[in-house]
Amino acid sequence: MPYDSDVALLGTGVAPLIAASYLIQQGKSVLLLNPDWDFFLEDSELPLDPLLQGIPTPEQLRQSSPEWALQVLRPYFPGAMEFWASPSSHSGHSEPSGYHDEAAPHVRQRGRLWISKMDKNRLWNWEHLEDFYVEASDADLKPQILDGLSAARKFPGFSSHFGNFRGLFIPKLCDVDVVRFRNGLLEFIRERLGPNQVVCAASQMEWMPEGLRFHTQGSLHNAKLRHGMLVFWTPRLSSWILAQAKKAEISPRLPNGVRLWEQWILHSREPSDPSVVGMVGDMAVWADMEGRPSLPHSQNTHRLSVLKSGPLIPLENFNLPQGGLSWASTDSFNSLSNLCHDFLRWERFTISALKTRALFEWNPVAPWITSRGTPPVWVIPACDGPLVNVVQVARSACDSILETK
Repeated sequence: MPYDSDVALLGTGVAPLIAASYLIQQGKSVLLLNPDWDFFLEDSELPLDPLLQGIPTPEQLRQSSPEWALQVLRPYFPGAMEFWASPSSHSGHSEPSGYHDEAAPHVRQRGRLWISKMDKNRLWNWEHLEDFYVEASDADLKPQILDGLSAARKFPGFSSHFGNFRGLFIPKLCDVDVVRFRNGLLEFIRERLGPNQVVCAASQMEWMPEGLRFHTQGSLHNAKLRHGMLVFWTPRLSSWILAQAKKAEISPRLPNGVRLWEQWILHSREPSDPSVVGMVGDMAVWADMEGRPSLPHSQNTHRLSVLKSGPLIPLENFNLPQGGLSWASTDSFNSLSNLCHDFLRWERFTISALKTRALFEWNPVAPWITSRGTPPVWVIPACDGPLVNVVQVARSACDSILETK
């Protein structure tokens, strides 16, 4: 009996695109489904690991290194992945001497600077950072302790501050051009699969023997599947996934909750050091840009990105608006004011943009099957958040379904 596709992939972000790229490399035919009209409406990937929910472990820091990011991302991107490190970096990398694709997604090496005020514990607790320093030293991550002005002036957006601060600096972490990466990957997947195999605004999905039925653009479609379906669980798909689990009389492992994240774009009074991500309180701060900041046409370093963690909401209390998130937490403006006025000592600040995201937080959890019929339907958790983590989860999910065949 002929099959329309080997595997169907359902999701709203980059995870199903990574799965499609990997399965195509394995010679499989793929049907890609997204319930949204815009493939990245949910905006569920971060350019870096925020590392804000507690002192990170050495293993978390290693998996935030530029070498690790390039190793994970390059096999699944159809073009060049470029690297940038500041001229003062001692990473062993150098600016490429040959062809350099300026429009390619970049992995940028950026140090992390955790700031603590010695006479107060309202920021990072210095005793905890000292323990972190010992662990990072033992792991050969080359941490540095900075005091006073040397700590504050390294922070992105520094103006003139002589507070009683100390800082812990890890010189070799990274961030990634998420938008360039996922847009380039989507364009490649669409070209490889064709318009009939990449379907947005898919709705009313129902299982049927040997495949599924769905609606799009006002018409009904049937798809026969050889191996099954992978469903990548992000908050936007929660209602549908939980309804399917209830029909199948399955009690899935649930996330700890939904964490709200806000990414504010500010106009900085001073140009920022593009090689540093500053960590203060529940915020990560860095010069916002694409590509290499050393290029004349790059976005200038007066754009400052502030990523702030919001509350953790239980899944049963979370309702995602149809058009996506549009709100900010109640203390956001106070936090921004404290950052800009009290810490950076700006007289005023200007907000140019706000991106809001809702991301799951999970304890370690494995994929699970929501349909025990033929073909099987696998639900893949923990597929939003830092881009490098999302790619690893998507690749592992593909290995799981291929190993069962």
